[in-house]
Amino acid sequence: MSGENVMNQVFQPPKPPYAVYSGVGKLRPSDYWIYFRAMRRNPLEVWGEHHFSIRLAPFRFLGRSSLIVNDPDAIHHCFVTRSDNFTMNPLRQAVLKPFLRDGLLTAEGETWSKARKAVSPVFTPRKVNAFAPQIRQVCEDAAAAFEAIDGRTIPVSDAMVDLTLDVLIETLFSGDEALDKARFTAGIHQLLEISGIPHPFDLLHLPGWIPRIGQGKSRRVIADLRRQVSDVAAQRRKAPSPEESGRAPDFLDLLLGAGLDDTAVTDNLLTFLAAGHETTARSLAWTLYLLSRAPDVRDRLEAEIDAAALDDTDPASWAQALPWTEAVIKESLRLYPSAPMLARTSREWDIVAGLPVPARTDVLVSTWLLHRQRDIWAEPDSFRPERFLGEAGKAIPRDAYLPFGLGPRVCIGARFAMMEMVIVLACLLRRVRFEFDGPRDPRPVMRITLQPDNEVPMRVSRRGEDERIS
Repeated sequence: MSGENVMNQVFQPPKPPYAVYSGVGKLRPSDYWIYFRAMRRNPLEVWGEHHFSIRLAPFRFLGRSSLIVNDPDAIHHCFVTRSDNFTMNPLRQAVLKPFLRDGLLTAEGETWSKARKAVSPVFTPRKVNAFAPQIRQVCEDAAAAFEAIDGRTIPVSDAMVDLTLDVLIETLFSGDEALDKARFTAGIHQLLEISGIPHPFDLLHLPGWIPRIGQGKSRRVIADLRRQVSDVAAQRRKAPSPEESGRAPDFLDLLLGAGLDDTAVTDNLLTFLAAGHETTARSLAWTLYLLSRAPDVRDRLEAEIDAAALDDTDPASWAQALPWTEAVIKESLRLYPSAPMLARTSREWDIVAGLPVPARTDVLVSTWLLHRQRDIWAEPDSFRPERFLGEAGKAIPRDAYLPFGLGPRVCIGARFAMMEMVIVLACLLRRVRFEFDGPRDPRPVMRITLQPDNEVPMRVSRRGEDERIS
């Protein structure tokens, strides 16, 4: 597929090649070699075509019980009804814990409860809505910058990473300039490339004290990232308080005042700076790519943005004024979920959808699989935003669509992220258009988030007044 516009009304984005297993429901010796090779290249490749048509798939892997769950009711049981019995999965923790330590994504028990309580006040609906004007201003500045490079081709993933980090710093950190954005972003990218997939020793559940190849490099990157965010916190501690300066308390103020020690503050700062902009940036980049490959969808989105009285509307309410835009984002998150794997491990014996589940069973929910299940979604591999509108949207089964997880550990920033993405698209796309300009369409690679396997070059074009309705 070339970089020229694809004029098909319904676009099917490229997928990674899926594994071909010798059997269904169990792994034979030959399958282990297929599995380990796929995990090193791209964990999305471990799935076979049969995984998109089954609700429950129990199997044994290297002596451990595992259960793939694509059934919404079973997912609800494990992640909501019996969330106390299904705790954080060791393999997931092996990937994330060295970096985020006891941040909100990885902490458990009382440590998690304390951190969640500390950061919850900044993510109430009222507080999130109050961030909307700041998000809009950052996005309007970005739109002006894109207009200034009319006709140029840029790496859109990098551009969205820069934009979402600017949004996060402006809203949650009051524009604090203590963080070196270029250095921080480079460190995150490097870390995801080094440690974004499980090490073979972790797949074998070997003890953490056994050295891993590449571990030394990742430790140096992690130490530098932690030092950066620790310095941000230290500088804020020395700065005038919100009461002294007359400004409203932000995320960092609340975190510093929540009774957390310095290590916990660093853990959670790193969690929100890394996860809070990386996932949103990737989602926006995938959305812009999908729009460039589906001109009919893009034309409808541009017309909706042009016709809406956005200048007279609180940006916190733009989603209500832009239902098609919001549907486009939701469909993009279905095809390219921000969290492509949700994993838990059972503490005790349980029954899930009538199936006995022993203690220490790894329960795996791949949103990549769930969002493409053949018996849940019509045309599951196609880009069809209309599936989230009207009666079609209401008919989507509960817990069949999980871009932000579910249960007690649902993403605390989900509302913020959705509002941000609507504002970003509205501000950018009423002024510029992004056209895919690469020799080959990208395929997703799982490196904690879903990243493109090659660059996503996009040509930026200023939208002329004759293209706009208003």
